[in-house]
Order: sequence, then structure tokens, then C-alpha cells
Amino acid sequence: MAVEVQTLLVGEYQMNCYLVENTLTHELIVVDPGADGDAIIQAIGWRKPAAVLLTHGHYDHIGAVDAVCGHFGIPLYIHAEDAPKLTDPARSVAKTFGYDTVVATQPELLADGQVLTLAGMRITVLHTPGHSRGSVCYLLPDNAGLLCGDTLFDGGYGRYDFEDGDFTALKNSLRRILYMHPRMVAYPGHGGTTFAGRDA
Repeated sequence: MAVEVQTLLVGEYQMNCYLVENTLTHELIVVDPGADGDAIIQAIGWRKPAAVLLTHGHYDHIGAVDAVCGHFGIPLYIHAEDAPKLTDPARSVAKTFGYDTVVATQPELLADGQVLTLAGMRITVLHTPGHSRGSVCYLLPDNAGLLCGDTLFDGGYGRYDFEDGDFTALKNSLRRILYMHPRMVAYPGHGGTTFAGRDA
């Protein structure tokens, strides 16, 4: 299977929204539509979105969820620990930055190790708390890459000073994804790509 990952920079923090396409069927999943719903919808174009996946529930990752899910009539997925952030601007840290972002779309709740079959792709959920209690990474089929949200960045890692951040948990999560096998491209929530896993 050929998997293609397209990056869209959205919102004031240039957050990475990803369109992950099964190039055989032109179905895709949308990961972290943080803002600019119209631009995301336009970028999807004639292709067939199957779902929105969230790596976590902070406001800069969820702002265009309702626009995208509503336009295409597709489901939303988030880890159970971060689902309360969708309707609470304090928990999503939106209030901290002067916003009142909420999501009305009812989510499907995820758990560690769950395998989703979406857009003809098998995607494995890895619970990677630390940046937030419900942060997850998504392992793409055939080791085509890891969508790692704000857990891992190019040259660094996510902050852990929000209410449910935890440095010890973050270290354990980083250990988990950096010691996977084999080495693969990692797609973070902000900034350029990096790598997760190792070959030996």
C-alpha cells in the first residue's frame, strides 16, 4: 500500500494538519485540523476523507474539527483521557490564550493498542501521555510513519507544564516511540519532520 502524507500549516501557531492518503483509493484521514477549516476542505478537494484523528485535545489542534467533520459527515477520534478538553476551554488551554474554542462533534474514544481500519489503512493507536494525559501517536501501516502530535519534535519534545502534563510520563512515552523498530519518519504537531524508532 502506498501512503502519502500531506502537511497543511494552519492557525496562528503554524500547526501541522496532516492529510494521510491511501493513494490506491484516494481515501484519506485528517489529523489535527487545528484551524482554517475552509482551507483544509479545499485542500482535500475531490478525495474521500474517512475520519478526523486527534493526537490530543489542546485548542490549537481542534479548532476546525466541526467544520471538517460537518462538511464531510465523518467521525472524530480522540483518546478517552483528552475527550473532556473538546468541550472545556480551560482544559484545552484555550482560555489561557484568550480563546473559547469548543468542539460539538461527538467523538469516538480511543485506547492504547487499538487498531483502526480507516481509508483502507490499518492505523495503530499508541497512548503517549506527558504533553497531555490523553496524547496519542498514530502508527501508519507498513511503518510509513508516526504521527506524533506534540509528544516529539524535531530536536525536542512537547511542553509538560499544562495542568495534566507530566514530565515522567513524557519521558516514558518518548522512550517508547524512540525505541520502536524500525526507524521511520515522525510527523510532529509543529515544525519539520523528524524520526522515531531505530534500526538496531
